[in-house]
Amino acid sequence: MSLFNRKHSEEIKEEETIQEEKTAETLGSKIARLRKEKGYTQEEFSQLLDVTAQAVSKWENDLSCPDIMLLPKISQLLGISIDEMLGNAAHKTETAETAKPQVDINKLSLKIRVTGEGRKPVNIALPMAMIKKFTKLGTGISNIINVNSPSVDNKKIEQIFELVDEGVTGEVLNVTDENGQNVIIEIS
Repeated sequence: MSLFNRKHSEEIKEEETIQEEKTAETLGSKIARLRKEKGYTQEEFSQLLDVTAQAVSKWENDLSCPDIMLLPKISQLLGISIDEMLGNAAHKTETAETAKPQVDINKLSLKIRVTGEGRKPVNIALPMAMIKKFTKLGTGISNIINVNSPSVDNKKIEQIFELVDEGVTGEVLNVTDENGQNVIIEIS
């Protein structure tokens, strides 16, 4: 498995774990967490809602749920929408939180280092925008940089562009082919 595939798999697993943790949070635990984040005691929170502290305790321990008429006031005090509180907007919120910033391809370079026994190392740095344009025109990456390795082909370059679009930078490919030629591709 290449470094690219391993990193991508790890990122997906991490996002799934975060998703599971957030969706596992009950209404009561969410109320308790947000109440504490806002600095309210159960007593203070109950007074603001004109209910007993025992009622708030029951909500937070998932022994009962707040009256539907209290939801607007609770959401206002906790600083979230009713949908978020009930879990209906969790996916939208997570998407916004986990969205990676768009990277300006014009500010990135594709850096390639090719090494092998009995040959001088080759270091190449090209603007990503230029590489993308040449690739769209049908000129293969091996024609641009003269890397004749079966481990670097247009399909891998397309995968690298997908990573760039997702905001990934750093080392994205590190392979050694059967001839002992090592190719490292980095986006920075």
